[in-house]
Amino acid sequence: MLERYFTAPKTLDRLRTGLSGPYIDGFAASLEAEGYAHATAVRYLRAAAHLGHYLQQQGETLADIDLSTAAAFFCHFATCRCPFPNRGHQNHHPYFGARRFRSYLEQLGVCQRCAPDLSTPEPTLIVGFQQWLRKHRGVTDATITNYSRGAVELLVALGDDPAQWQAGDIRGYFVQRAAGCGIATAEHLVTSLRAFLRYLSVHGQCSASLDKAVPAFACWRLAELPKYLTAEQVERLIAACDGDEPGRRRDRAIILLLARLGLRAGDVARLRIGDIEWKSGTLRVAGKGRYQVRLPLPQEVGDAIVGYLECRPQCRDRDHVFVRSIAPFGALVRGDGVSNVVIRAMKRAGVTAPAKGAHALRHTAATQMLRHGVPLDQIALVLRHRGIDTTAYYAKADVGLLKQIAQPWPEMLS
Repeated sequence: MLERYFTAPKTLDRLRTGLSGPYIDGFAASLEAEGYAHATAVRYLRAAAHLGHYLQQQGETLADIDLSTAAAFFCHFATCRCPFPNRGHQNHHPYFGARRFRSYLEQLGVCQRCAPDLSTPEPTLIVGFQQWLRKHRGVTDATITNYSRGAVELLVALGDDPAQWQAGDIRGYFVQRAAGCGIATAEHLVTSLRAFLRYLSVHGQCSASLDKAVPAFACWRLAELPKYLTAEQVERLIAACDGDEPGRRRDRAIILLLARLGLRAGDVARLRIGDIEWKSGTLRVAGKGRYQVRLPLPQEVGDAIVGYLECRPQCRDRDHVFVRSIAPFGALVRGDGVSNVVIRAMKRAGVTAPAKGAHALRHTAATQMLRHGVPLDQIALVLRHRGIDTTAYYAKADVGLLKQIAQPWPEMLS
């Protein structure tokens, strides 16, 4: 397999010697199976052989590879005198090549899988809080991590016996903590602390209604105008994804889902093939709190998804609709990957928007529905808002309609 990437006998002999030699051909086969470009595979194979030589110099073996090995190997390049090309040159290929080789060795059992440090286990209260959030609130792992961080900080500050906490202690901690962070962080801190205190109160581990001791943060919700794109900008954005390449087809389908249906970035990332009901022309979406709805699937959006599935790269996550466009091919499991697709498409289209990322298209879909006369309650169903007040936020965008109901100032009547 190595001959697919190298032809010189000396190069092949050098790559097949050393600690990495017995595994280099299998590593080459795995890179080809995962769809890596030829040039990238060449660099990763050289990095794997170089890593083995580096470990041998350090008196270590492949079994000693851990999470810090790739970083140490990268630093080694500054003073490297090893008999390998590109020595002394620091770029991302040796680092990522070493990481990918480590993952391959983990699959073979040559080195141990790098597990997180469990030397300082999380407190029992935090573990129970996480289980409660997952079971009863249906929140995502990212939200659980954010909420747990605030809860741990509270335990460190006030002690691990919530029964001794007083309202003044809670309020004082929040005021001191919020003074050193921004608006968004303070808002998240309010939410996480109140959720944690409610959990403790329900289980009888702190005073009842202690969550009300967390003061409200003065930030007026929905005070700004919604940030959205014009219809012409949306069309330019879609046109920037024209092409037959799998990456362009994927980007087009993602942008149409966001702009036509107003989905969140996380909704698109978690979308599975089984969620698309082709016969009924509907799309099953599970959003925040596992709140599940069926949305109509427009013909344009369905055609874009079919066009992408026809050339979608093969990967282990066969049930996910959208996957990465470069190797290693894997599912887009987080919303930031979807937002990056939108940001790159905006750059290609030359669109300067008041807000970047996927949420700008959600705002755009809502304002477009409103301008086409769709009632607010129906827009709320499409956007899956829990309250009509949130949907009414978009009514401020229809300046033409607001002018019709606005009363003139008294001075203008004379």
